[in-house]
Amino acid sequence: MPKNSWIFDSVGRDITNKVLSMNISQGRTKYLDTYSGGSLTFTINNSNNFASTIDYQSPIVLKSKSDNSEFYEWFWVREITFQDYPGNTGLNTATIICSDWINRSGQINANAKAIAAATTSYGFYIFGDGYGGPLPASMKVAIITSSTQCSASTYTGSVLNYYNYLVNTERGYLVSRIDTLYPISRDAMQSYTPGSVTLGRTTSTTQIAYNSFERIQNGVQYINTATTSPAGLTAQTATNTASVASYGQSFYSSSTVDATETQALGNAQWIANNFNDPYSLRFTCTFDDVAQNATALTAFMQQIFGGVNRSINFKYQVPGGSETTVACVIEGYSINATPESTQYVLNLSPLQYYQFFTLNSSTLGILDTSRLGW
Repeated sequence: MPKNSWIFDSVGRDITNKVLSMNISQGRTKYLDTYSGGSLTFTINNSNNFASTIDYQSPIVLKSKSDNSEFYEWFWVREITFQDYPGNTGLNTATIICSDWINRSGQINANAKAIAAATTSYGFYIFGDGYGGPLPASMKVAIITSSTQCSASTYTGSVLNYYNYLVNTERGYLVSRIDTLYPISRDAMQSYTPGSVTLGRTTSTTQIAYNSFERIQNGVQYINTATTSPAGLTAQTATNTASVASYGQSFYSSSTVDATETQALGNAQWIANNFNDPYSLRFTCTFDDVAQNATALTAFMQQIFGGVNRSINFKYQVPGGSETTVACVIEGYSINATPESTQYVLNLSPLQYYQFFTLNSSTLGILDTSRLGW
């Protein structure tokens, strides 16, 4: 029987007993991807045409536990499809598609928004309702600590488009929880370490057992020439010449709001030097709740979804090799749930992509492992 339970609320109405199945998709596939936003899609028993009482952009609150200690997220209704049974004699259903925080920010336009020269933190929260919008009051932005400087501008376009400029500048990641966006900065990532629950091949009270995993090597994640194009400044290109000589050029470019060309060059150098290893890996893994130890599953839900630190230790073994442990960040995930079980698919990047060389650190002070930052 399933070990996860899900609670659905529609504007103060508990609709859990109407839900037949659901799918959540959030985050991104890999480091360096831009954010397009996630979604919640769920199907309900619509025998009394209940779905017609759910309004466009009304919030759907989804939890995995009533005490809010695990998964707890707001979504906003974007589309409803009614599956009416011919003759009205069978099961009538409705499929409701909702946007998550990040996706909804892509549907909101800023018109000639004045943005002062400041850190990326300022760039995120200045779009909030308390600072003139255009985000509505129901979409909050957490204020973070960041030392990365951005140039002043007057911006017109979707809020999410500008947020992706900030992510390209900061090289952190985005997490939404409840009704709030948390832009996680490089500064914050220096203190992030994986919790006690791990992902591995067997179950225990401290380990989630995946039923499948993939090691993904190279692809578009292999880069040895990078160009950053800061708004209003000259584009900056960095090249790892040794890598180009050995394997040929593999190019990446991004638009940023770096305040200076020096900072933009450091950004490009970080990319060209951090992703030029042809043997570097990222991972995906899949598991379901039914097969897990209940203690480990509860701890996993609290550790990963109860906060904004999405780092976890991932254990795997290649054919003929020994077990390897890699500290990773969960970049994105999908969750598929029915009354019988909940299945998770996780996209993982090595944590070292976010953390830079720290003198005398046992995890971030290892030469050829922790890169010098800019």
